[in-house]
Amino acid sequence: MKKLLILNALFILNLWAHNIEIKNAFVRQTPPHAQNSAVFFTIYNHSDQNITLINAQSNISQASELHTHIHKNHQTFMQKIPDLLIKAHSSLDLKPGSYHIMLLKLKKSITPDTKINMTLQFSNHQTIELKNIPSKEF
Repeated sequence: MKKLLILNALFILNLWAHNIEIKNAFVRQTPPHAQNSAVFFTIYNHSDQNITLINAQSNISQASELHTHIHKNHQTFMQKIPDLLIKAHSSLDLKPGSYHIMLLKLKKSITPDTKINMTLQFSNHQTIELKNIPSKEF
């Protein structure tokens, strides 16, 4: 009976761990001495509940912020936002000109050889570690 309870608990944890999936992550390369960059990817929510991305941290910057672009008076501005909603059974693209994660006060330039690590925190208490995110030139 004890084994059955343990297996059942592991199965439930495994289901919970796969609610969120991240694909196609990359960080924007920078010129020398640039202070900021951005990270992009697609978030998939496989659960029955809406989930929000509430925080992101990177090993290559002093700070990270969730951002979007707003269009006002024929101009485009970046704006910090508190979270990103990923609706149940859907996905959300973080891409240039739209939602993205800003990396502020870079510790070094992001070159073609740079790979970064990032930790994402979600409203369902799930944390995802992204390792060796490649850089891309724009």
